[in-house]
Amino acid sequence: MLKIKIKNGIKKVMEKLNSIKTWKYEKIILTFLIPIGLLYVFLMPPSQVPDEQAHIYRAYEISEGVLVARKDSKAVIPKDFSTKLKPNIETYNQLGESLTTKTDYNDRVEIPNSAATNPCILYLFSSIGFLIARIFGLSIIVGCILAKIMNFTVFCIAVYYALKILPFGKYVFTAIIFMPMFLHQATSISADSIINTMIMFFIAFVLNLYFQKEKINRRDSIILIVLSCLISICKYVYTPIIFISTILIWSKKMEKKQKTITLSLMLILPIFLAVGYYLFTSSYDTVFNEYFTTNNVNSGEQIKFIVNNPGEYVKTMAYTLKTTGTTYINQMVGGVLGWLCIYVPKYVIGIYVLVLIASCFVENNRYEFNTKQKIWGITISGGIALLILTGMYITWTGVGTNVVQGVQGRYFIPILFLALLCLCKKENYIKIKNIQYKLPIILFLLNIPALYSIYQFFNK
Repeated sequence: MLKIKIKNGIKKVMEKLNSIKTWKYEKIILTFLIPIGLLYVFLMPPSQVPDEQAHIYRAYEISEGVLVARKDSKAVIPKDFSTKLKPNIETYNQLGESLTTKTDYNDRVEIPNSAATNPCILYLFSSIGFLIARIFGLSIIVGCILAKIMNFTVFCIAVYYALKILPFGKYVFTAIIFMPMFLHQATSISADSIINTMIMFFIAFVLNLYFQKEKINRRDSIILIVLSCLISICKYVYTPIIFISTILIWSKKMEKKQKTITLSLMLILPIFLAVGYYLFTSSYDTVFNEYFTTNNVNSGEQIKFIVNNPGEYVKTMAYTLKTTGTTYINQMVGGVLGWLCIYVPKYVIGIYVLVLIASCFVENNRYEFNTKQKIWGITISGGIALLILTGMYITWTGVGTNVVQGVQGRYFIPILFLALLCLCKKENYIKIKNIQYKLPIILFLLNIPALYSIYQFFNK
């Protein structure tokens, strides 16, 4: 009897494995992505991702209907937020105690919040987690975990549809979303979770329209315009990414008037809204006055310095890249997680960089960018990288300092996909049998040491 049961069990397993061979690629990826992502959700305690506390405060406010923060950049939130997040939760034991402790949502405090100027769209999904926790009387830590799960769910849905519509670059896309840093952000309450997801989907959507659709209908135009506006408002520095849509508009069968209107709405409207939102939030109080005073940070004076000393500005950009370029790559992939204090083994990052590069050359693509499009893609990617450095030079670096301060490798994640797509070739590829299964397995395994590093850090 036992032998028959074992035999039937083995038969069912083999049938299941054989059925996997007929799965579409996006389903295969989710099979690996969901379990590894959930491990990040539960192994990384809330508020342990850079700046996550501020994002938690903002998400909670929005769960109460406060869509526009106060101009003094202060949030009114339950007192438990000030006692049960970092640095009061530094171990799994402390996390466990906080999970079972009830939260008095009426006992409130006023806390400075550096994320006050961030638009509410970045927290609409995570705020649902806090709403659920409040309705059912759960602790704020449970609310944080629910908020993390909500962001991760949105990420998985976007990944599924992006892979489904991508005409080429599926393996590049896969390699990027499995980066420890990407997953580290996607499973957090950080605004980067939604920003990164939004930009990756936007690029996939534009490529789908360009390579696989003859005409752009009204629905497609609305989606593009909405995504362009959201990207520009949510993170000004990534606004140039919307200019990849120019390769789309002029190539499609549209009347001249329709092209002009669509292009204007896709490019001019987002920029106009971004400028308007910036002017609106520029009147908000800053919570970094002490840092600015101590480090001689003055945006107006720094801009004057750049105008009067363009040569020094160029030297500063070059010197920053020369001295910290490899650090940015290491951080972007995920060599340092948490508040830049959880170190992932160097061999993992080394192998991962090789996999990222290889992902450009192992896919049998039906399409590729032409030479002009590759130049345009590289120009946009390089331009955004320069904007990131310049933005931090103006807003976070002391006047005249010869190296840019405050830049982290994770800031470059949204431009990595576009840059690597420019390396992809049509038909000329390295053939690897069953690569659609081997790649996610390799990426899954490369995340295990990163997760173990997180576990070791908090298992004290």
